[in-house]
Amino acid sequence: MAKEVLLPKLSSTMDQGHVTQWFKNVGDPVKVGDVVFEVMTDKIAIEVEAYDSGFLIGRYVEVGEVVPVNTVIAHIGKADETVEKPSKNQTKQVVVSQPVEPTVVESPRVSTDSQRMLPEDGFGVRATPAARKAARERGITIEEVYANTHGLVRVQLKDVEGYRTPMKKAYVETGVEKIIPWTGIRKLIADQMSKSHATVPSVTINAEVNVDMLLKLRAEVLEKVEKEAGIRLSITHLLAYFVTKALRKHPTMNARALDDGIHVLPSINLGIAVAMENGLIVPNVKNAQSYSLVELAKAIKTQTEKPKKNTLLPDDLSGGTFTITSLGTTAVIDFNPIINVPEICILGVGRIVDRVEFDSNNALVKVKKLTLSLSFDHRAVDGYPAALFLSDLVYLIEHPLTLLVE
Repeated sequence: MAKEVLLPKLSSTMDQGHVTQWFKNVGDPVKVGDVVFEVMTDKIAIEVEAYDSGFLIGRYVEVGEVVPVNTVIAHIGKADETVEKPSKNQTKQVVVSQPVEPTVVESPRVSTDSQRMLPEDGFGVRATPAARKAARERGITIEEVYANTHGLVRVQLKDVEGYRTPMKKAYVETGVEKIIPWTGIRKLIADQMSKSHATVPSVTINAEVNVDMLLKLRAEVLEKVEKEAGIRLSITHLLAYFVTKALRKHPTMNARALDDGIHVLPSINLGIAVAMENGLIVPNVKNAQSYSLVELAKAIKTQTEKPKKNTLLPDDLSGGTFTITSLGTTAVIDFNPIINVPEICILGVGRIVDRVEFDSNNALVKVKKLTLSLSFDHRAVDGYPAALFLSDLVYLIEHPLTLLVE
């Protein structure tokens, strides 16, 4: 009997997805463990393996077509077996009514070696080696061919061979127009940012913080921590540690705004924004409040390296309660970060700058300053509590030794 292949639910927030690539065509043999298709979740792209062996005898979803989770998208069965094509977006639900024995529901089999972000060539266009070679021989770019393929996931040799150079215009163009399609990670980011901007009444408040003591503390422990723990302590690590301490004092800032209300969470799942070539990814550290400074630094390093190593799992991107995003390596001093919904707060970190101000003796001194920009969901947080949280965070950064007497 033919087995149904469903679009799997790969994260707690995923309610739909789309196939970005089929690795098996109708009629191809399939073995347990073979990668059948790649699906884009609401977080990342993941290759999904087969549960059953046989032949792919039906395929009902086109590349790029968005369907609900648990939709029947294919069948695996005997080579000569026929199956009835399911109705459009037909989904399967498991209904358990007074079971005699516990029912075991398996999670979708996911290739552990291939959990990754969508691979990209150039401006997000993927192509076979033969297609690239043919394009070079014809003096055209893969991007030009892609623009005429109506959003194919991978440019094939036949696409290059069938491409016709547009008629020359009466004027001379300098350079080639690049088209970055709204697909993959770029589309997910666009949807998330649009949703946040359209639905969340966000307010941003800024505070300058003197980081002289913070920099001194880092300098004093840097070599020792690196030698003994194998981790190079960064400003982000220190700020993240202070954020967890401030959130413990202001627990209502560590929350998610959902349809049924504001969920104030006991665990701090701290997100750290990571800039990639194809977009911004926010993996989070679960239960960050339970870590020491060095442990938290190690956990952040592990999580922020995953996008670069293509080893992210859906769980790494889900369940966040507070996000830190830093532009400290750029010329930006302050900015208005967009909230990573359904979280209710995000902290933006600018670059460290030199300032001249009066000290307690009324003498001019040079100090190092950093601007923190806190964006918050005004539906869930009022301005005064947000300002108190930011003020306490500033105090901790300027007086880091106070944590020794907690």
